[in-house]
Amino acid sequence: MFNNLKVATKLYTGFSAVLAILLVLAGVAYFNVTKLSQANYWNNHTYEVLAEADAALSSLINIETGARGFSLTGEDAFLAPYHTGTAEFDKHLAKAQKLTSDNPKQQVRLNAVKEAQAQWLSEAVEPQIALRRKINAGTASMETMVATVRDSKGKAFMDRMREEMSEVRRTESELLAARSAEADQLQSRTNTMLILGSLLAAACAALIGYLIARSLMRELGGEPSMVVDVATRISQGDLTMQVHTKQNDTTSAMAAMKLMVSKLVAVVGEVNSSAELLSGSSEEVSATAQSLSQAAAEQAAGVEETSASLEQMTASIGQNTENAKVTDSLATQAAKETIEGGEAVVATTKAMKQIAQKIGIIDDIAYQTNLLALNAAIEAARAGEHGKGFAVVAAEVRKLAERSQIAAQEIGEVASSSVELADRAGRLLDTIVPSIKRTSDLVQEISAASEEQSSGVSQINAAVVQLSQTTQQNASASEELAATAEEMSSQAEQLQQSMAFFRLGGQEPVATAPRRGRAVPTRPNRSSSGQPRERSARSWRGNAAPAYAMAEGPDESQFARF
Repeated sequence: MFNNLKVATKLYTGFSAVLAILLVLAGVAYFNVTKLSQANYWNNHTYEVLAEADAALSSLINIETGARGFSLTGEDAFLAPYHTGTAEFDKHLAKAQKLTSDNPKQQVRLNAVKEAQAQWLSEAVEPQIALRRKINAGTASMETMVATVRDSKGKAFMDRMREEMSEVRRTESELLAARSAEADQLQSRTNTMLILGSLLAAACAALIGYLIARSLMRELGGEPSMVVDVATRISQGDLTMQVHTKQNDTTSAMAAMKLMVSKLVAVVGEVNSSAELLSGSSEEVSATAQSLSQAAAEQAAGVEETSASLEQMTASIGQNTENAKVTDSLATQAAKETIEGGEAVVATTKAMKQIAQKIGIIDDIAYQTNLLALNAAIEAARAGEHGKGFAVVAAEVRKLAERSQIAAQEIGEVASSSVELADRAGRLLDTIVPSIKRTSDLVQEISAASEEQSSGVSQINAAVVQLSQTTQQNASASEELAATAEEMSSQAEQLQQSMAFFRLGGQEPVATAPRRGRAVPTRPNRSSSGQPRERSARSWRGNAAPAYAMAEGPDESQFARF
């Protein structure tokens, strides 16, 4: 239980226990000293009573001496002790009575002495003095004085007063002896208690000090200087020292320091390895980002060329549509004229010539459309995944161009036949009318094909717009990737410099290698919509193929040659 307490609590408890013992000793000593002081006071009080009793008895002797001297000599000078003794007796007896006011028995004895002294004066001393005065006056003789002295009346009073005063002294002496014995016992008990209490306090202090020291040594696992030395070396990055602990010690501070050093060695080693790998990976990512940026630039140039080709295709398709409408109008008019009569043969022949010319134009348009479809397929192959839809549209356009070319060839053949057989037109009106209707149908098909081409071009335009946006995103992403790689390289270098602070296994700190590669300028991280895009180095993979890597190009042999 004591080991589970805090250090401060242990110290407070130990010192409090010792202090409590000392306070108890101080209290007992104070109480006993107070009692000794009181006993000393009462001893002094007893000595005062004895002194006053002795003084009163001495005053009685002075009274007796003065009266005896005056009785023998008759001279008043011998009465001086008598008068002095009378006054002193009253004073000392009054003090003795005051000092013994708490003792009724002593009061009785002192009152008896006072009464005896008064009777002694009135019945023995004063009559003897008066008799001496009569002797001096000649009215009495010395024989009377001798007879009075022989009567010993005064001696009886003196013996009585001496006896009472002796009782007073005996009682006070007994009280003094009792108080002295009690004081001696109290002093002996006080000395014994102080000695035992001091020994107990010393033993408790030693025991508590031993328990606290043992608890601290268990918690520290060694001397505090050893713990400080280990912590200091760790703070200086030195992880090469061996932390020694006692056997089966797993809870002390030294054991925790030992575990911390081993963990730090493992962590620092792993961090150093990771930092080196991160530095190499950042260089590879930087190179990939540069390649990606270059590919994005090339792709942007290809998109611009595709856009220009689409503009030309749009113009050609518009012209083709207009020509188809004109051809349709001419065919309709030719059919009406053929139905009206043979007089329209000349006009029909002329119209057939015009049709032949237009068919040549259509043939040229179909050829150009086929070339444009070929170029579009090539560009779609370059665009890769983003150009798949565009490749499909280009294939459809190529098919339409082939159909238009075939139709144009057929119309050309019909027109040639119509020119050669112009002379037979009159006889073959019934045959020409279906041909003219066929021509009208073909022209309508050409018009429909032109509309389909227009729709396909619109889809191609949309695909080109999407491809342009993708190209911009690729360019932005490549710049972001380059910036991220540069930042990763910087962070890896800083991490290596930080980890170089620690020394592992007696090795000196290894200096970090300078970063390789060039810095890639960064720009605000924006997408094509102008909104910020989240940067994340984890979104890039070193083994990912560049964005510009496309499928194999189309086989150009599939396109018809004109």
